[in-house]
Amino acid sequence: MDHLMALWASLVREEGPAHASAVLHTHAQASLVHGVIENAARAVWLLGPDERPARVQRRLALQIKEVKDSTKLHSRFNAQPARDEETRLDEVRRLALAAGASVHTLKTFLAAPQYSKIVEEGGAHTTLGGELILTLWSACSSLAHGDINGTFGLLRHEIVSQDDDTALTRVTGNFSMLRYTTQAGVHLIDRALALYTQRAVEP
Repeated sequence: MDHLMALWASLVREEGPAHASAVLHTHAQASLVHGVIENAARAVWLLGPDERPARVQRRLALQIKEVKDSTKLHSRFNAQPARDEETRLDEVRRLALAAGASVHTLKTFLAAPQYSKIVEEGGAHTTLGGELILTLWSACSSLAHGDINGTFGLLRHEIVSQDDDTALTRVTGNFSMLRYTTQAGVHLIDRALALYTQRAVEP
């Protein structure tokens, strides 16, 4: 939701009580939508399975990843976390065993997938489907990282002038892409909130 608010703030310019304009950016707004889709898909991925043990397993797997990422970040700042990594990992492992994991399958039980898999599997819990959500997320990712293929394949561009093999090209934002990817992000958020409401009332 925070990414959506930032997108709105970057897009809409209120110029008076009855007049507003929209400002399209080439890459930055795609970065915001990328965050919307990825985070909303993660929420749907966490809440999607009907079986509560599967939802617990996914949350614990993400916690293992977060603990390891936190350790790396502290190390880069030459800082010491409040609790060491092994203590925090042991805590998660105990929770996993209490949730039904066996000692022999603990490593697999606590393995988190790549974000592309999370996005696809989260999207599969929506009417848009996992493949489309993954495609839209990948398109936003391409622009978010400034990829040349994404810049020329997804944005509007025109050759202003050309000298031998060198072309001066004007690149502008693509409103249709921004619209459809944002709609997909909103769709995922709505699905995540609906699943949250549903899971909150179940025993």
